[in-house]
Amino acid sequence: MSLTIKLSAAFLAISMPLISAADSWKDESGHGKGRGHGHARHEFKQEYRDGNCKVERKLERSGEYKEERKCRGSHHGHYGQGPVYAPAPHPAVVQPGVTIYGSVHIPR
Repeated sequence: MSLTIKLSAAFLAISMPLISAADSWKDESGHGKGRGHGHARHEFKQEYRDGNCKVERKLERSGEYKEERKCRGSHHGHYGQGPVYAPAPHPAVVQPGVTIYGSVHIPR
C-alpha cells in the first residue's frame, strides 16, 4: 500500500470516534434532549423587597405566571426635594457715555 492510503486510513480510524461523540447531548432532531416537551415544568415562588415594595412572583405547573407588588409609603420621614432658592443677580449699572476697552471713558 502506498503511504497516502495508510495515512488516510489512520486519520479515519482516529477521527471516527470523535465524530460520533460530537453533540451527544442532542437527539436526532438536532434539539437538546427534553427541550420543548413540557417535561421540565416546575412550580416556582419568589418573594423579595424592591425599595418600599414587596414583590411576590409565582409560576405554576400549568405555566401560569403571576407577579404581585404591595407598596407602602416611606417610613423614614423624607418628603422629597424642597424648592431651590437662588439669589437674584446683581443689577447692571450702565454709565452714560462711551467706554473704550474698559479704560477710557468719554462722558456724554
